Amino acid sequence: MKRRTLCSIGLAALAPTAWAQAPVVQKKPAPPTWRLVINEAVTGETNFFLLTNRYQPLADFVTAQFKGRTIGIEPVVDIKRFMAVAQGQPRPDLVFGKSVNQLAKLVRDDGYQPVVRRSDPYKAAFIVARGSPIKTLADAAQSKIIMPDEYAATTAVARAELRRQNVTATDIIHVRYQEAVTQQLQAGLAHVGVVNPTIAKKWVEQGGRVLAETQPVVNWSVLASPQLSAEAVNHLREVLLSMNTQAPAVIGALGVKEWARAERKEYMALLDYTKE
Repeated sequence: MKRRTLCSIGLAALAPTAWAQAPVVQKKPAPPTWRLVINEAVTGETNFFLLTNRYQPLADFVTAQFKGRTIGIEPVVDIKRFMAVAQGQPRPDLVFGKSVNQLAKLVRDDGYQPVVRRSDPYKAAFIVARGSPIKTLADAAQSKIIMPDEYAATTAVARAELRRQNVTATDIIHVRYQEAVTQQLQAGLAHVGVVNPTIAKKWVEQGGRVLAETQPVVNWSVLASPQLSAEAVNHLREVLLSMNTQAPAVIGALGVKEWARAERKEYMALLDYTKE
């Protein structure tokens, strides 16, 4: 009986030592959350809840490929505010925007790295009413031209095309949204309007005419922060390009038919065109 008691005491004395010597398993810290700042320019949704939900499937797809790295979506409606956030500190890890002339400035001036772009080029359209006497862009000299927001890519490339074709002395006015361009054109408040391809198509379907188009330029894009490593950017590009076949419905819901690899030279060519 004494021997059993001594053995029990001995084992009890050893137990804390054995427990103390057991290896401690430490969990690997989760990767930090990436900030994705988005701006749909002046034709997009302005409801922050709807915008966040719209881009969540894209964020979820990237998260799954980056072993659980989460992505926080930050919608910014105003173009000027979007640029201030992108140029601020700390830099967002990713930005997606439709005002590609502003994105080009982020590439040139702030070190952002082009990742992917919408595969088809962007062209703005000059539109007129069906019965308008204006037949060419040269005829638009001395005319009142209505354009979207001054910071919009549509406006930037339209001004570039007017300059390229030496159409001067025009009276240019701006409205907040592109839908208002067609409304004011229909009301006879301007002779020529400038809109994006989607609105131009609707205008033609309703009996209006496209007078001219701008030169094609780089389209909606995803850029990566200057702080992201080349390895991370390359991996991200591969993931986004894979969505063309693996998640076409996700990017289709954003108005993107296909992603294409984005190159720095495309943004420099755009700025050379717009002289910004």
